[in-house]
Amino acid sequence: MRFMDFLEDEQKRGITMKSAGISLLYTPRRRGDADAEDAEDARAPILITLVDSPGHVDFCSEVSTAARLSDGCLVVVDVVEGVCVQTHAVLRQAWEERLKPCLVFNKLDRLIVELGYSPLETYEKIRGLIHEVNGLMSAFESEKFISRVDTFLHNETRREESGHGDDLETSTSDYLEEDEASMHDGVDEEDAFSVARGNVAFGSAIDGWAFRPDEFVELYAGKLGCSESALRKALSGDWYFHPKTRKIVSRKVANGKLKPLFVQCILDPIWKLYATAESEKNGEWVEKDLATLAKALKVDIPEKDLAQSDRRMALQSVMRAWLPMSPCLLEMITQCIPGPREAAPRRVNRVLPQPVLRKARPSGVDDARRAVMECDSSPEAMKIVFVSKMMAVPRSHVQGAEREQGGEEMKFLAFARVYSGVVQKGDKVFVLHSGHDPSDYDSETIEEVILDELYLMMGQGMFAVDEVPAGNLLAIGGLESVVLKSATLSSSAECPPFGDMMFQAAAIVKVAIEPENVTDMDALIQGLRLLNRADAFVEVSLMDTGEHVIAAAGEVHLERCVADLRERFARVPIRVSPPIISFRETVTSVATASSTTANGRLTISCTVKPMSNFIIRVVDDSADQLKVLLEGKMDEEGEENKKLAREFMEKLAAAREASTYDEQGPEGICEDTFRSAWVLGPKRVGSNVLNVGTYTADVDDDEKEFGHATAAISLGLRKEYDPEELDEATLNATDFDINAAQGSVLTGFQMATDRGPLCDEPLTGVCMKLNLALNPRDEGAGDQDEQFGPLSGQIINTVRDAIRRAVMKAGTRLVEAMYLAVITTTSEALGGTYAVLGKRRSQILSETIREGTGVFVIHAYLPVASSFGFVDQLRAQTSGASTAQLVFSHWSTMDIDPFFTPTTEEEREEFGEDGDVGPNIARQLMDSVRRRKGLKVRRRADTRVEYTTRSPHLKAHGTDAFISLHAG
Repeated sequence: MRFMDFLEDEQKRGITMKSAGISLLYTPRRRGDADAEDAEDARAPILITLVDSPGHVDFCSEVSTAARLSDGCLVVVDVVEGVCVQTHAVLRQAWEERLKPCLVFNKLDRLIVELGYSPLETYEKIRGLIHEVNGLMSAFESEKFISRVDTFLHNETRREESGHGDDLETSTSDYLEEDEASMHDGVDEEDAFSVARGNVAFGSAIDGWAFRPDEFVELYAGKLGCSESALRKALSGDWYFHPKTRKIVSRKVANGKLKPLFVQCILDPIWKLYATAESEKNGEWVEKDLATLAKALKVDIPEKDLAQSDRRMALQSVMRAWLPMSPCLLEMITQCIPGPREAAPRRVNRVLPQPVLRKARPSGVDDARRAVMECDSSPEAMKIVFVSKMMAVPRSHVQGAEREQGGEEMKFLAFARVYSGVVQKGDKVFVLHSGHDPSDYDSETIEEVILDELYLMMGQGMFAVDEVPAGNLLAIGGLESVVLKSATLSSSAECPPFGDMMFQAAAIVKVAIEPENVTDMDALIQGLRLLNRADAFVEVSLMDTGEHVIAAAGEVHLERCVADLRERFARVPIRVSPPIISFRETVTSVATASSTTANGRLTISCTVKPMSNFIIRVVDDSADQLKVLLEGKMDEEGEENKKLAREFMEKLAAAREASTYDEQGPEGICEDTFRSAWVLGPKRVGSNVLNVGTYTADVDDDEKEFGHATAAISLGLRKEYDPEELDEATLNATDFDINAAQGSVLTGFQMATDRGPLCDEPLTGVCMKLNLALNPRDEGAGDQDEQFGPLSGQIINTVRDAIRRAVMKAGTRLVEAMYLAVITTTSEALGGTYAVLGKRRSQILSETIREGTGVFVIHAYLPVASSFGFVDQLRAQTSGASTAQLVFSHWSTMDIDPFFTPTTEEEREEFGEDGDVGPNIARQLMDSVRRRKGLKVRRRADTRVEYTTRSPHLKAHGTDAFISLHAG
């Protein structure tokens, strides 16, 4: 019975799609080596809230929302498949959220029954997997530490060069020591996971059993004549029991003639039980049957269970009675995962980061952080609750929320946790959104509500409660009108909002939705609103064309969203478009182009050059951080901004260090890229940089700096300074206020980066510099504003035109999203697997065989544009022998020039006179996007391919203006 998976799709597919919580009251078992008083305290009942989250990568947002509300996690690893790509993602999520993880190795039964592993082979495999997982955790720790060291050394070099050593030396060493302390907080010098610590369990979920070596210590300590602590250590390493001396010896003394204690005491009995059941199933004679073995283990099994004709069922009865899974895992949770009070100091900086304030720091900020750090559950403490997602629950599952006649079938509840205080029914709290500033707030970032509905989550059921103290999870009703996806609730308006959650994927798969009947449009729009609220990751938008578009993490997630829209939210027949694939545009070389305003007064020249790939990745990953830095908000002394800027530059340094030699670029490339940065785009946080430019007036031939290095100052690469402005005499002489033109220039830059010249997709990885030159005024031109429209509009279009022309001359390329495909297959199905991959432009990275099995694992990059239907085709081509998991990996620049035209004799022979022999994939993708957007498509290949877009700004003045872009 799948108690936690109650959705129809979950039951049908056999996978979890939505996180669900359940509260369990568990009384820990008394340990034999504990003092009587301590043991009595340890046996006090403990309330454990388990949140079952999906394992499929398409539903990673559910993992993120669950992780934010938890103190620890159980990371389940398939012992046959080993550490896969999703294991990496989950471990990183746990590390980023500062959770205490425990490791559970599942499916040990497959090693016994299917693969025929011996106990010793299983022991070696388990050791290897634990070592691999510990390597991952160690990499996460060292990754941050290395970036700190790189920044420290860089600052030391700056200190020596500048001669201002004292201040820099103090600050850099202080934060390095501080980071070392935080890095090792809660992490010993030993491995993160070890059998000796008790945070590793082994079992078989399908057979219902699990164990930790601790459970065998009491059983064998007396028999072997050693202390429980010594045996506990021996079971976790390479230690052996010598039968003649009756002593525990090392590997060297054992000399390969003895079995490790872990094998001898634990694995051998389990293997014997499985071997007996398998022999009985095949009708073979066995020396001791299951009943005899169960009796020897002192396990009481009903005779009817042992007498079952299905010997696997009989075996399950024995294993579940001998090594029950539930007590094993719950015991591990109580011993290894900290309670709310112990976990709070470790997590406070992650969940409640220091806010960036516009005004003086109010006392409520420190009070809130102190309350969260102490997990203060006193009634008078500040009430602080975080809502990680909104969930749609059938009304029949909610106590006291039965459906009224003609009412909605679904009820929206907030999935939340109390971090401080006691939340009671009827409490009045503030809803704080992500943009809330505790020092300067307004009605747009804060709302006041009364909490009338509090529920305890018990899987499918929601049970009404009157109050919930700090440290507990709950569901809250009545917030659907004030909370869209997530929010912070507090009794004080001076409480800062919680930090953003980390998501492992990107919403790159899009479709357009429309109703089959036009009269159902209102129902569809309402359904889209509900879907947007119910799914923490889906993005719903309205395109300029009037299309309603939903974006999801992957194909399975998209199917789930469309099904929810049809069956739960809109409940009308809908049509779904073919997938809309997101692309980007970039440049591969340096180029310059210019454009002149319609009135001829201003010529704007734009120079573009490509940005290093590792810088693009860091900027994309740091969008939220950059938004805070570049929005102009700053705390009173700027310390938080300096910290954010320092962290961003550290990420750049670490990314450069991890890059290939060809990609790293010269020393100091990170600083040089942003040293003159004025603004980023699109949306002011994108991976395109507009640098400070120059301005030349007709009355003064000297170049002057145009623009302010605002972004560079925010990143700590330049000091604050008064921007150079033209003197009043020059302004009067030129009849042109260049300083007032800066807003128009920035608008033109944002427009150009938001829609590139190839197919109106965003630009990425382009550094730009604008040079403005004022031309002499034509005395007989008359009123130019009346003739050509306002100058501000002319400048916007001229900047946009200059950038697009320069981009087209700089070797424009399409950039496409790539999946990392992890494919599991057999030797017989390898041919079919590679055939499917070959048809979809995949790039094979590796092919390995799992030791001791006939299973092959293929890692490949697969373009998102070629991924639709991939899994189904793979199954059909290999008769179900191959399975694939797709995880968003990166953005990749296509090598193919969409405007390629043969120029040499060899190229003409290979590609034809016009380059039309063989498909130009980049051209096909570009043209398909243009057709979808209603842009003009040229079918003929030419060295001067004209792509035309209508300018909305000049059209407003009654003029149809076209911008012609030429390749070559």
